Amino acid sequence: MKKRNITEFQVLSEIIRKQPHIKQKEIAENLGITVQAVSEHIRNLVKEGYVKSRGRGEYVVTEKGLRKLKNWISEFREYLDEINSAVYRYKDIWPAIADDDIKDGETVYLFMKNGLLYASKEPKGEAKAKALYGGKKGEDIAICEIKGIIDVPKGRVIVFRIPPEVVGGSRVVDFDLIKKNIDSLDNYVVATMGTVAYVVANKLGFKPDIRFSVPEGIVNACNRGCNVIALITGKMAEKVIKKLDNAKISYTVLDATKENE
Repeated sequence: MKKRNITEFQVLSEIIRKQPHIKQKEIAENLGITVQAVSEHIRNLVKEGYVKSRGRGEYVVTEKGLRKLKNWISEFREYLDEINSAVYRYKDIWPAIADDDIKDGETVYLFMKNGLLYASKEPKGEAKAKALYGGKKGEDIAICEIKGIIDVPKGRVIVFRIPPEVVGGSRVVDFDLIKKNIDSLDNYVVATMGTVAYVVANKLGFKPDIRFSVPEGIVNACNRGCNVIALITGKMAEKVIKKLDNAKISYTVLDATKENE
């Protein structure tokens, strides 16, 4: 995100906090910029239709401005997630899950599985490290002196469109279709969106891993190397598909409604 957009985001945020009576000097002091810069940003926000002037220093954020602010917030979250991941890579000590019984001081090889970092005695990639504190298989251990790149291929998604209640809900779901297709994915997590989808997951014996902020959760899971089975009710699938397209995540969409016999 460009520096100018960041500052406009901050100015718009200050306006929504203090509207309608806006003191440009106070905004300038809070943001560490000049009053002239605040004035210029406000003029641009008014010109773009994000803010409406009522005269005499009164400004209010428009519906268009609110939508823009929400988009900016979403972009900032993704940006901060990337920065947080980059910072995390430079920590001196990392946690990992032991894939074997590992002793203190042993050299281990690192790989990702189900979105988690594992350490093995056998080579499973080019990245390796030293076990600062070891442990038995399945326990958390502390690793350091990481060398090489940990390969984290993006996961892929199967989106099952689950029929909403208005057309029959779980009563008209083709459970055989779902069972047949989930076998094509390994190490998957399950996401549900909507009440009917949650019921379908229960009938399939799944315990959903992702139920809230589902589109974002699916993308995050894929970026950490997890495949995802997404049971999405009705038109909610469009929101998920749009998010996957934006994140360049590979996916397949299947209609889980049983065909009329």
